[in-house]
Amino acid sequence: MINITDPIVKRFIENLHKAVERKNKNLSASSYDDYVLENRVLKIFCEVKTLDPRRCADEMNDRYNTRLGNDDIIKILKTNRLSFQAKRAELLNWAEDMIEAFAKALETHKPKDYENYVALRNKIIYTRDDERYRVQERIACLMLYVKHPELDSGTDADSLEKFGNVYMKHLLAEASDFLRNICLRPKGGSKGEKKDSQQEKIELLENMLNRSDMLLKDLQDEFEDRIRESHQNDLVEFFSRLNSEKYGCILDAVLSARNGVRQLRKDKVQLPPEIGGLFILIERLAQFIRDSEINPILKPGSVQTMRFDEVESCDYEGSPFLNTTEVKRVKVLSPGWVYKNKDVQIARPRLKEVS
Repeated sequence: MINITDPIVKRFIENLHKAVERKNKNLSASSYDDYVLENRVLKIFCEVKTLDPRRCADEMNDRYNTRLGNDDIIKILKTNRLSFQAKRAELLNWAEDMIEAFAKALETHKPKDYENYVALRNKIIYTRDDERYRVQERIACLMLYVKHPELDSGTDADSLEKFGNVYMKHLLAEASDFLRNICLRPKGGSKGEKKDSQQEKIELLENMLNRSDMLLKDLQDEFEDRIRESHQNDLVEFFSRLNSEKYGCILDAVLSARNGVRQLRKDKVQLPPEIGGLFILIERLAQFIRDSEINPILKPGSVQTMRFDEVESCDYEGSPFLNTTEVKRVKVLSPGWVYKNKDVQIARPRLKEVS
């Protein structure tokens, strides 16, 4: 626990609180509604890094009176590219190590400890697709108040739940500025304390001005990203309905029909010319699905061996798994579908255990 009776730490908490308040005042309800649920889920994973989605849903329901299920948590994780447990653990471990380095520098006020923190802060964690995690600084800020709630002035952790990636990124940058002024400022006597305090305020104001343009640009980029995500969500919703049982799982049917037609042609089966147009239609539907970047997850009809963590994101029919390391043979009844990058799921695969 950080010694919050230290005058230097007290000043740090005051500066951090003001930074949170400034950002909180600029928010409107429409801008943060989407983030609150996500941040609460991410915060629970910061508390218990090894938590699985089902237990996270239970914790959310108990703590915030929600009605979330396993699929809801998986959807939130997929949105933030955190659905793979190993990558999620890598990001959470980095955030925990970085925050502990931050806390040590705040306690000791030593330049060396600050440099160790900066080295960790500047480390980039990449997704499975070798892209930088946009949620990286967001996880770090949430981890700060999870690991060191004594730094919360009383409302900061709650306000933080409303922030998206951009505000979190700039809040972490401001917190780093405050820490740098503590660890790297010249050590003066009592006569120089007032001058040091004034110099610190000037430096902080200069940093705020320099960062304001960056913040506006980042917010514009985030706004454009949300528009693209809205378009993506509409597309995902369309294909999800297309492959629902209500409409006869059309994606599955097109894939199955196309594979059947290709097998008939491969076997050189003579077919009536009257149904030639139907085969053309099937091929065009399949081409439309591919052009929309909708792809199957598994090979339909195949028999595979899977562990519990692989089956958990599927609709599984069979005997329960006795532990997380047990392996079962399953047949793919429905391949499941994803959009573009593999983190956006259209439909879950359907599996059935085979002996």
